[in-house]
Order: sequence, then structure tokens, then C-alpha cells
Amino acid sequence: MTTITYAGYGVWNSTNDVTSKVSQQYANKQREFFADNGDYGDPAPGERKYLYIVWNNGGANSGVVGENDDRGIILP
Repeated sequence: MTTITYAGYGVWNSTNDVTSKVSQQYANKQREFFADNGDYGDPAPGERKYLYIVWNNGGANSGVVGENDDRGIILP
């Protein structure tokens, strides 16, 4: 069983806690996650944001993806 421990979206000094949103998306069968203002808001207009997710599925795991990256974070 995979549990989303924490998810944040933004830049180092301006980040939205998006843990509940990512958890909801995961519960709805989404498995690939991209850094996107439409999903997570825009905490730092004009700057390149990052989505980072920490999850546990028998051990701690984490991933990070930048805005406009071609690949997302894939969860099991």
C-alpha cells in the first residue's frame, strides 16, 4: 500500500503544501504527476516551479519534477 507522506509545489522560499491534492489524485488512480500551476496553484509567478512528492510503500521514497518537464513522477 502506498501512502503519500508529503507533497509540495513551488520554489525554495514559496511552496504550497499540496499533499491532500496529490493524495486525492492518487486515490483516483492517477499514477504520473507533473508540476502544473493548473493543478497546484502558482505560489511564485514568473519562476520555474517544482513538484516534490514523498511517499511510503514499505520504505520512504521521493521524487521531484520541474515545470514543463517531459516526464513526471511515477508512483506505484
